Amino acid sequence: MEKKNSGNAVSVIKVEGSLDGAKVREIESTLDSKKVYTLDFDGVSDVNFAAMRGLLRCHQSGKHFFLINVNDTVAEKFEDSGVGYVLSFCRKPKKLDLSNYKGFGEGFLSSAYNSVDGDSMLKVYNSRVPQRLVAQEKNVARAALLMGIPTPLVGTLYSAGEYNAVDFERIEGKVSFARAIANNPERLEEIAIRFAKICKKLHTTECNTMLFNDRTIYFRQAVINDPEFNDEEKSKALAFLDSVPPATTCMHGDLQPGNVIMTPEGDMFIDMGDFGYGNPLLDVAMLYFQACINSEQLIMHLFHIHKEQMVRFWEIFAREYFDARTPEKLAEVDNIMRPYTALFMMYLGSTYGYEPHMPPFIRENLMK
Repeated sequence: MEKKNSGNAVSVIKVEGSLDGAKVREIESTLDSKKVYTLDFDGVSDVNFAAMRGLLRCHQSGKHFFLINVNDTVAEKFEDSGVGYVLSFCRKPKKLDLSNYKGFGEGFLSSAYNSVDGDSMLKVYNSRVPQRLVAQEKNVARAALLMGIPTPLVGTLYSAGEYNAVDFERIEGKVSFARAIANNPERLEEIAIRFAKICKKLHTTECNTMLFNDRTIYFRQAVINDPEFNDEEKSKALAFLDSVPPATTCMHGDLQPGNVIMTPEGDMFIDMGDFGYGNPLLDVAMLYFQACINSEQLIMHLFHIHKEQMVRFWEIFAREYFDARTPEKLAEVDNIMRPYTALFMMYLGSTYGYEPHMPPFIRENLMK
């Protein structure tokens, strides 16, 4: 069993051989309940019932982990026993072949391709995104769908060298809330109100805490491992995180108008890799960051709308979501959101890299 750190919030443990109960107990003894782990099963040939019972017991005891590179034999045993409906796992990826796909869009961390037959959409992640995160998005999207969260069906995990991809259901006629605003600016208020309603519904939905992780674990590990800030600054950030009221309601994790789509089947959430549970303000912080802190250039690149439109979108959202219907109440919401947003920015920067404008805002609003 080889253990290594991979990224800021997740440690990877490579597991090998035929897995039995004793080996699972050995793994369990190394897991910290305040961290999230990836168990890489690439070297696991088989599992027995004692191993499956051990993994289930470990999960139920509050340890946070998911499995990647599971071979077909082990995956079938997970599914047949029912353990696979509790544990989060992904099979070994298939070889990526783009010959039956045509590219149509590019995002911050991935590119999108439509299948020639029009049935699926392939999301190809760039080399900055490790396989464990791609597998996590597949796992979470599937689990969220089973819990009743509106999101497209998810398919196969693929890889080609340093690139990984996931196949998703292609929904004809879909349009993101951000693109709908870009195409019809006069609909901005209507769409912002609609966005606030779907977010309030999400944030009042109890999450299955056995299937999903507490998102504060990821925030904590990102702060602890952040190279940008000193120990005193990190202590202040962790003190604020400790003061955040806990919650077990759903969080999207990347909440912004590009990640909700209008479809003939109704509105749906997409990009589910960071889905979990926690305080809703940690979710709303992403929207505040994108609307009020991010640069005009990045907002236009990501959402195809101007910063002033995003600011207006936020103001309408805040009016509806927080019932902030006066300038005074809107200012109060702004003050509440700033430290939550600074913490979220610290998570983003620690995980994906800092933009120059981020550390000053974080220090001013989280580390005074």
